[in-house]
Amino acid sequence: MTRLKTADILHIPRTLEKYDEELRKKTGCTLLEIAEDAAGTNATIIEIMRKSKAAVVPISSGRGVIEGFCEAVAAILNHIGIKAVVTQAADVAGIAEAYERDSDLVFSADDRKFIAINMRTKRLVDNAASTAKAYVAALDRMANGLHGRQVLVIGVGEVGSAAISTLILRKAKPIAVDVDKRKVKALSRSFDRKVSVFDKLTEALGQTNLIINTAPARNILKADMINENTLISAPAIPVGLTLAALRKVGRNLIHDPLQLGVAEMGVEACAN
Repeated sequence: MTRLKTADILHIPRTLEKYDEELRKKTGCTLLEIAEDAAGTNATIIEIMRKSKAAVVPISSGRGVIEGFCEAVAAILNHIGIKAVVTQAADVAGIAEAYERDSDLVFSADDRKFIAINMRTKRLVDNAASTAKAYVAALDRMANGLHGRQVLVIGVGEVGSAAISTLILRKAKPIAVDVDKRKVKALSRSFDRKVSVFDKLTEALGQTNLIINTAPARNILKADMINENTLISAPAIPVGLTLAALRKVGRNLIHDPLQLGVAEMGVEACAN
C-alpha cells in the first residue's frame, strides 16, 4: 500500500463537494457513480448503503497512524451515503468497539493492507483492487469508452496488475511497461498474452493516448511525452508527471489520494 502523508489527505473532508464537481466536469459522473460503475452494481445498492453503518478502525502498529487518514476515509464514506464513524479505540480494541457498535462494515489499514470487511456477508474488499477498478472506470468515462482501445498501464505491481485485469474485463487492449522487465513479461504470460509488453515507456506511449499510471515514482511522464489528446488516470502517489506535464495535461488527468478507491470499497463492500 502507498504510504500517504498527512498533507496528502488532511483537506479531503472539507473538499469533497468541490472534488465531486471537478470529477463530474472530467467524466460526467459523480464519485458515487464512478464507484457504482467500478463495482458493477445497480441502483438497489443505494438503499443498502443508506442502511449500512461503517466503523473506521485506526491501527497504531508498524509505522503508526497517519494523522487524518481515518477521518478522511469516514468522510468519503459519509459523502457517498454510508454512515461512518472513527472508533475511539485503535487496533484490537477498535475492532471490538466496531463489533459493539453493531457495525455492518469495518475499514482498517496497516503498512501493507487497507481492507473493508462486511460483518454480515463476510465479504472482504482490498483497496488495491478497488483503486484499480475505480481508476479504470474513471478513464472509461473520461474517454467515452475503452472497448477495443489500447490502454497503457505504467507499473505492474498490485494496483497495476488489477488494472490490467479490469481492462481485459472491459474489452480494452492493455499495454504494459515496468522498470522490472521480468515482472512485466511474467505478467503477460499470466494473462495468456492478452497484454502487449514494451521495454521502453517512449515506445509504449507511441501506441496510445490513454494512460493509467500506477508507478509510485516522480517525473515519469514529461511534457514532450504527451499531447492535447492524452488522458491520464493516475492512482500513483506521487502522480508521476513533471510540473510541465501537469500544466499540459490540464483537466485530462484523474488523480486523488483516497477518494476513488475508498468510494469503490464502500460500494463493493455493501454489495450482496
